[in-house]
Amino acid sequence: HRKQLIVMICSITRGLSGLIATKVDDPFPTSCIVLGLGAMGSACLYQLTKRGASVLGLEQFNIPHTLGSSSGISRQTKVAPYLGSRYESLILRANENWRTLEKDSKQNIFQRCGYLKLEINQKSVGTELTNIEIVDEADLHHRFPQFQNLPDGTNGFLDHQGGFLRSEMAIAANCYVALSRGAHIRTQAMVTGWETNTDLVKVMTEHGFYKAKHLVISVGPWSTQLAPSLDHKLQVTRLSFGWFSSEFPAEFVVNKFPTWEHGSFYGFPSAQSFPGIKIAKHWTGHPATPDQVDRKPNLIDEKMLRNYLQNHLPWVNNRTALSFKVCMYTYGGPFLDFLPGEKRVTFISACNGGGFKFSSGYGEALADLATKGETDLPIQCMTLD
Repeated sequence: HRKQLIVMICSITRGLSGLIATKVDDPFPTSCIVLGLGAMGSACLYQLTKRGASVLGLEQFNIPHTLGSSSGISRQTKVAPYLGSRYESLILRANENWRTLEKDSKQNIFQRCGYLKLEINQKSVGTELTNIEIVDEADLHHRFPQFQNLPDGTNGFLDHQGGFLRSEMAIAANCYVALSRGAHIRTQAMVTGWETNTDLVKVMTEHGFYKAKHLVISVGPWSTQLAPSLDHKLQVTRLSFGWFSSEFPAEFVVNKFPTWEHGSFYGFPSAQSFPGIKIAKHWTGHPATPDQVDRKPNLIDEKMLRNYLQNHLPWVNNRTALSFKVCMYTYGGPFLDFLPGEKRVTFISACNGGGFKFSSGYGEALADLATKGETDLPIQCMTLD
């Protein structure tokens, strides 16, 4: 299903790109233009068409693509870490939106397999809204023997509402449903600039220009190129992650092995469409620019992950590295707001890999701002002020 949907998206958008290109001299009429159709932009596009808005999405690459911050097949999602915080209602709303997208696209996007946090002496924060348990130290090795040599006192904080999202499938599904509702998409569309007046926003591309009443900038690591005022607030870095085979592959399938986090490392179970067990590390990464980032994995990338596997997942460490990928994180924020001094331009940036789980909610908030100028979703903490 994933392959069929992605092939369908690519074929539809390529054909539509040519159709729109013929209209450049007579700019395509629309109420909103969305720049960047990754996690956030595609969710915004989907939400705008859900309310009947005429919308044009512009993407400089393909849909989906592997050059931004949403590639790599999967992203974690969980509820428990956000309980009692400013993000609680937002993660619950995002999960509602994921279920709606699954119904609309008829695709399986959210795989619920649990989220396990390993830490010393964790306490329960269970509420009526969640299904959470503390797996004590004695029971941890019995239930999750994949993890070994953990520090004394380590227990497991298990959120049964957690799991992973099929990130590339989600982007394709957002665009597929948006197209079916009348959205227009142009891929391979490099934007060279934009300007506003009291009535409209004008977006310039290599092939011509388009006009709309509102502009949404959701271009991830490329944000400062289209919104230079954000330059001092954002920093792009290079990160890598990998997939490994296992000595005992049956122990790492989704009904036995949850998504997990231990210190700065985190990972995913294997699944039918996944090449092995995925592992990554949260850290600052190496400063980079999006058009010049070194996309070739190296021995340092692998050694960083191998060190953790050797210490705590030995059933994986002794096996083959199946694949490595390089992605970009944009640090700072996260921000979701109007650009300073602009009433017709909103943007979202610096959501990092951890922001994908919220993207279905962020997309709704962006659509609200583009159509109503305000939103009831709790994004006050994401303003530039």
